Amino acid sequence: AMTEPGAGSDLKAIRTKARLDGDHYVVDGAKTFITNGFTANLLVVVVRTGEAGAKGVSLIVMETENLPGFSVGRRLEKLGQHASDTAELSFDGVRVPASQLLGGQEGEGFKQLMSQLTYERLLLAVNAAAVIERAVELTVDYTKQRKAFGQALADFQNTRFKLAECATMAHVVR
Repeated sequence: AMTEPGAGSDLKAIRTKARLDGDHYVVDGAKTFITNGFTANLLVVVVRTGEAGAKGVSLIVMETENLPGFSVGRRLEKLGQHASDTAELSFDGVRVPASQLLGGQEGEGFKQLMSQLTYERLLLAVNAAAVIERAVELTVDYTKQRKAFGQALADFQNTRFKLAECATMAHVVR
């Protein structure tokens, strides 16, 4: 859970804070656009444990079921991936054992996230490229079968230009 209102996914600008209080962290803040946030009961939350910038970012693992001070806001509407819920999360004095700090040392969160973020984004890109290629394939098949003015749509020069443009874009994306 990293994206925040007003900060987006700019990890250096996050404002959700975790302060050490004895053997617990007390977490205050908010997250938004959290994938599976409505149904998840185990989160890795990006928090600020130190100064501004990357060195003050840490990750805390939270089991959220019946966790005092934790609440899930509304499900957010989005353009795609409707089967994956996206929600707002709030942390109001949430107490989490200090042992839940991922990596055992404050200030390692930015480095931990950067080591995985590229891979996660690549996974999204691979799916998008496959969908584009399949869409072009289906469209080519359709234009070969669909008739207009006594001939297949694929026989029209403008249709071939548009299909070539789409195929080129799919190739570039791949």
